[in-house]
Amino acid sequence: MESRLTFLRRTTSCLASILFLTMLVLPTLDKALEFAPKDTVAETETAPLPSLTIDPASWGRWFNSLRRGYLDRRYNLRGLLISWNSFLDTFVLASTTPSSKVMAGKDHWLFLAQDGSNRNVIEDARSMDDLPRASVNLLAEELERRRQWLHARGIRYLVVIAPNKNAVYPEMLPDALRPKRPESHREQFVNAVRARTKVDIIDVTPGLLEDKKSNPVFYVTDSHWNAHGAFAAYRQIMAHLVRDFPAIQPMDREQFIVEQYSWLPGDLAFMMGLANFLKEDRVQYLRKDWFKARGRSYDGPTDPHYFEVPQYSYVGDPKLPRAVVFHDSFWWELLPFIAESFDEALYVWLKPQTEAELRFFDAALIEREKPDIVIEEYTERYIIPSLRGSFKIKNSTSAAP
Repeated sequence: MESRLTFLRRTTSCLASILFLTMLVLPTLDKALEFAPKDTVAETETAPLPSLTIDPASWGRWFNSLRRGYLDRRYNLRGLLISWNSFLDTFVLASTTPSSKVMAGKDHWLFLAQDGSNRNVIEDARSMDDLPRASVNLLAEELERRRQWLHARGIRYLVVIAPNKNAVYPEMLPDALRPKRPESHREQFVNAVRARTKVDIIDVTPGLLEDKKSNPVFYVTDSHWNAHGAFAAYRQIMAHLVRDFPAIQPMDREQFIVEQYSWLPGDLAFMMGLANFLKEDRVQYLRKDWFKARGRSYDGPTDPHYFEVPQYSYVGDPKLPRAVVFHDSFWWELLPFIAESFDEALYVWLKPQTEAELRFFDAALIEREKPDIVIEEYTERYIIPSLRGSFKIKNSTSAAP
């Protein structure tokens, strides 16, 4: 009996050692033989390893890149293992939590939980605490200062707030994580701006909540709204624009054919490595008499605050206003609709604000372009201050004087 137990222990130890060594060797073998499927996973750090030269400064850059996880993010089989883990958490164990970057809700709906700045979007949304008053006041004062600077130059100012996905589909969150506040933090912020300033600020959430009764307004696997949601937001924005620019003719849904195409999975599925498992149709609005706006390249100065090179749209109708739009990624679904309202518009995708720096306001660009209106579009999570901490800004960091 004892010899049999000894044999089993030795066999188990031997198999465990073989398995351990196999797991160590597999990534190296895959690098040479490429036998495993290549699952793509979104990474926040994609810069190549710095080159080593005789300059001692290059040694520090090279070492710091390794120390910050360069090898961890680049070993073979990483994408496959992340996909397996996400699949197990989402479809088998249902164990994703708000501490995960992406959280799975009901019916495999995915929600962004962490926005990349150590802010927990889901936990903040369900908190009963008010937003920090000092942070709200600072932001409101900055928006008012921008409005005054533009008003002095005869330029209209409009701020558009796009909601987080969890604000429009709270019923698809796990029951324990649904918001508890009767007034959301987004509503608290918008109401504070309206009470303290003369800024024309639009929260397009009500239109999306109404439209979702007949159409899905967000993608299941993406953090962004779809074309239905963007068009619902567009209609609300038009109601504000036509008051000052009567030449603008808002479009109706009857002017479009709505099509759905099998296309790419959303950004949240991509972040989890589940792009091969979670796919959905994409919604497109095709105008029956074609869109009038056309694109044009931008060859002016750029700024480190730009997320990418700006771009123009133009219609060629001098009766329509000229615009400069500062925006984030939610704007792209809006662009085909909004572009029809402007003779010429310049779209500038900006990096989001942080606790140390408010989102950039490019006064020099505005002075060059001389628009009739400046629109600032913010996604809720990129403008609403965090519940934890506060802005560490003594003076505004925007470019406006």
